Amino acid sequence: MLRYQEVATPEPGPGQVRVRVRAAGINHRDLWLRMGQLGAFSPGTIPGSDAAGEVDAVGPGVTNVEVKQRVVINPGLSCGHCLDCLRGDQVSCSQFRIYDGTYAEYAVVPATNVVPMPSGLTFAEAASIGIPFVTAEEYLTRANLVPGQTVLVWAATGGLGVATVELAKLRGARVIAVTRDSGKAERLRQELRADEVLLWDGSSDLTETIRNLTNGQGVDVAVDSLGSKTFSQSLAATRRGGAVVTVGSTTGGQVTLELGQLFRRRLTVFGAYMGSTAILPRLLSLFARGLLVPIIDHVYPLEQADQAHEQLERGDVFGKVILEV
Repeated sequence: MLRYQEVATPEPGPGQVRVRVRAAGINHRDLWLRMGQLGAFSPGTIPGSDAAGEVDAVGPGVTNVEVKQRVVINPGLSCGHCLDCLRGDQVSCSQFRIYDGTYAEYAVVPATNVVPMPSGLTFAEAASIGIPFVTAEEYLTRANLVPGQTVLVWAATGGLGVATVELAKLRGARVIAVTRDSGKAERLRQELRADEVLLWDGSSDLTETIRNLTNGQGVDVAVDSLGSKTFSQSLAATRRGGAVVTVGSTTGGQVTLELGQLFRRRLTVFGAYMGSTAILPRLLSLFARGLLVPIIDHVYPLEQADQAHEQLERGDVFGKVILEV
């Protein structure tokens, strides 16, 4: 359960900075942490990974960050010196983890995990980018998405779905977006420029419809964040030689897989979990230039974090839910 309470102000250690958080983004990961689905956590754990604010203090040895500088927290933490980290693949580091602690006035992170915030963004907009856009950019790159290819995006109105649609369109891809909310379908078409929008009732099979939209071939890339209710459809709706990305399991994590479906059709299936630390600075520059647009559904004060979680659990979102601190 979430509790709003006073805690001691953290002090930055060597190589660390303290950020006065102004806005924090909410992700499904925060819900899973609260529910204990990410394993045991100590009492008093502060959730939240994405945030934007101002540097309030710096620890010993920090020379590349200044007090009062506006920054965005880059939430991926790694050892920084293994082979994976040195080659820029921090997410493959054996010590990689996602930071928790942005539902607070102050957050202490390594100085290497703050990125200058573009002047054209508000704190709420900057806090909406991190995990969803970094993750989507990483898996679209791994899927080798190129202009003219078709992407299937389940749960297209959530934070990750919106990020995937925006980034896929920026790459010149055709997007088939799936949503359960008829009221948000037109926004997917108009605001995000989705080429096709399919309404799904939560149980029906859309495979034939998707294949018909692709001249019987199937999509080049299917992005599945739902899991058990949609994974088999993602496989069936992907063309021979295509890729299926599994990036969540909000409807359950147990699936049945017939291996022949993979090797006979030469399908690539891979999991995605965040991305390298180099991605966020690149994305922020695209937002600053207006090539990507932050989509925020609702902003709550920090003391109403429980209400924000309830909204996300209902799936009643288009874009991101933000906490104002």
